[in-house]
Amino acid sequence: MIEVYIRRNSAGEVFGFKAENHGDPIVCSAVSALCFNTVNSIEQFTELDFKADASQDGGDLSFSIPFLENGGKNGNATLLLNSLILGLKQIELDYGNDLKVFD
Repeated sequence: MIEVYIRRNSAGEVFGFKAENHGDPIVCSAVSALCFNTVNSIEQFTELDFKADASQDGGDLSFSIPFLENGGKNGNATLLLNSLILGLKQIELDYGNDLKVFD
């Protein structure tokens, strides 16, 4: 089962996520596409520094934006992260046996 942990700061604002494990290939592909597109979009459309770490086998991805974690505001990054959460939760509705989102 794929598990995605949404990371929020003390004010409850999202600043990152961690995706772990493999699952059904179709669900895994969808989750990977959403996660990597979010990372690439934040890199392309914002000037924020971030931390990203992916496992060699592609099963785990950890991503965070220290500026947001420390209470900073960036509407573009927040929008992209919230869009990721929306997409993941929609997949979870249909494939709850293969994906769990912890938010």
